[in-house]
Amino acid sequence: MKVGPRHRSVGKRQKINKSYLITGVLVFLLFCTLSSAFLGIEARSTYHTDMSLAKEGIQHLRTGLTLLEGLSHNPFDAHAVQNAQHEFTSALPIFVQLNNDLKFLPGISTSIPGYGTRISGALHLMPIAIEASQTGIVSCNLMNLLIARFHDPLNAKKQGLTIQDFAIVNQDFRQIKTTLNLITDQVNHLQPSDLQLDPRLSQIVATFRNNVPTLQARLKDAENILAIAPTLLGISTPTNYLIEVLDSTELRPGGGFIGNYGVVTLSGGRLVSAHITDSYLLDVPFVAAGHSIPYPPAYSWFTLAPKSWSFRDSNLDADFPTAARYAEQNYRLEGGKVGVQGVIAITPAFIQGALVITGPIKVPEYKETVTAQNLIDRIHYHQLGVTSDGSSLIPAPDGLSSQRKHFTALLAEHFLARVHQLSPSALSKFLQLVISAVHSKDIQIYLNSNTAENLLRQLHIDAAIQSSSHDSFMAVDANIGVDKANSYISDTLDDRVTIDTQGNAIHHTTLRYVWLKQGPLYGDSPVYQDYLRIYIPPGSTLLGQSGWQSRGVSKAFGREVWAGYFTLTYGQMDTITFIWKVPGAATKDAKGWHYQYVVQRQAGAQWTLHLQILLPSCAKMTNKLGGLASSNSRMATYARPLDADLNLSVDYVC
Repeated sequence: MKVGPRHRSVGKRQKINKSYLITGVLVFLLFCTLSSAFLGIEARSTYHTDMSLAKEGIQHLRTGLTLLEGLSHNPFDAHAVQNAQHEFTSALPIFVQLNNDLKFLPGISTSIPGYGTRISGALHLMPIAIEASQTGIVSCNLMNLLIARFHDPLNAKKQGLTIQDFAIVNQDFRQIKTTLNLITDQVNHLQPSDLQLDPRLSQIVATFRNNVPTLQARLKDAENILAIAPTLLGISTPTNYLIEVLDSTELRPGGGFIGNYGVVTLSGGRLVSAHITDSYLLDVPFVAAGHSIPYPPAYSWFTLAPKSWSFRDSNLDADFPTAARYAEQNYRLEGGKVGVQGVIAITPAFIQGALVITGPIKVPEYKETVTAQNLIDRIHYHQLGVTSDGSSLIPAPDGLSSQRKHFTALLAEHFLARVHQLSPSALSKFLQLVISAVHSKDIQIYLNSNTAENLLRQLHIDAAIQSSSHDSFMAVDANIGVDKANSYISDTLDDRVTIDTQGNAIHHTTLRYVWLKQGPLYGDSPVYQDYLRIYIPPGSTLLGQSGWQSRGVSKAFGREVWAGYFTLTYGQMDTITFIWKVPGAATKDAKGWHYQYVVQRQAGAQWTLHLQILLPSCAKMTNKLGGLASSNSRMATYARPLDADLNLSVDYVC
């Protein structure tokens, strides 16, 4: 059969089309190969050029963050904030340029051997760097505003935070929160291959991811505080706080006898006024008018003022939130006229620390100079000495306080005036002292706002008796002898804890009270009388006790409570011992055994702690926290003053 011309032309065309197709594919593949080669050269060139820029940007970012971290030591360092802002501002255009350079490269560049993975990673990392720089700039703007308003927070003549300022603070916080949430989401979507640019990135990202829950919690806390900050700081309307000046030489559960009190007023976050007066001027007229406040049943042990409970005796629990609520109640019932948003209690230890910073305070009205060393002596001399300045029931001519405590009121006025004059460097030290005093309970704070008080509780700075799920101990003394003997008595707590193979903790606890120092007691009797309460975990078993008159067992604040009474005279030592067991104090999981021990400090108390934790004979210690020391694999020790609550822990395998 012959094939016609038409059929031959079709077959030929098919062969030609097929040739064109093959040729086209070959040309396309050649083009791609050549493009990849040229692109690789360009990508390599861009990569090496941009890497130096990236290092510069990262250095700016790191320097800015380091400067901000340094503000924890000097929160009003405006120069550091300005420098940090400069670093973030310098970093931002670098990262923007790098991001644009990376986006300019064709998508195929991410598949170039040796460089594609790094380019892909950089594409994912660069937006995070941009957002971090932007967040740093906004944070610095926010801090610049706060420093401008609070760099001299005790100067009432300076402008405080206005409602307009607060609106800016709120707006900046919202922006920071939104950006941090965006960064968190982006970091969580990073892949291991994205972190090959720098070997340190994996650790940085892992640390950030681990801290995300804490970061989110802090953002939530800040958001809650911002909601109530106008009320707490007195923005637009001044806010008042009830102040208790405690005398720890007459120790009470809440930190000391409330001999003086006052009201502090904040406006725009600044301290605009503070006045101290005699608590007897509040308590005595109330009783004299025929009124009385019944004691709660829990305080039936307190027999010093049986007719009526008073403001000055309101802190009969070491749990400050409880004591503060009772203080507000009694203050109001006894005729206190100023509405308050919370209570702040301060001990002499804080005032002594402040006098180290301010220097001596002159009280020219009495021709006295008060220092950290003679503070307590001069106050007691004028209040209680044989030539005391008059009655607690008669106001002084200037109305500041009673005749008897007029010296204390004037000292407070002169002290506050000196604090107003502190230099920026001294003010920074003063603020650090305040922070330290909050942790040591030489400043105790209670806020009426549930949101604010919850935050104090979460940060463990609410001075509460903790209802710990772990092993715990707290000794609370109450001087019920009406004297100033506590400053002459040395207190030592020895606790030997033995953990058995089942995780039970056996305590041999010894409390020693030694009275060897002499000095004026200003009391009715030379005998020190103490009502002592011991707080330990629920379910604990008391195996033995000696050295006191037991007053029974009860429960309070999620703990078992042992109560007792003892007396002490000059030259004596009283030793009180307990042997007690805490079942299942140490717990076991796949990583081994874990033992935690919380030892709490009573505000105003001066204990020296000697602790020994002995693990089972099969044990090998793997970790210890909270300041514990160890000389072998089975024993951990702690020996120093108990100047704050302790949270100790030991991990071991057996």
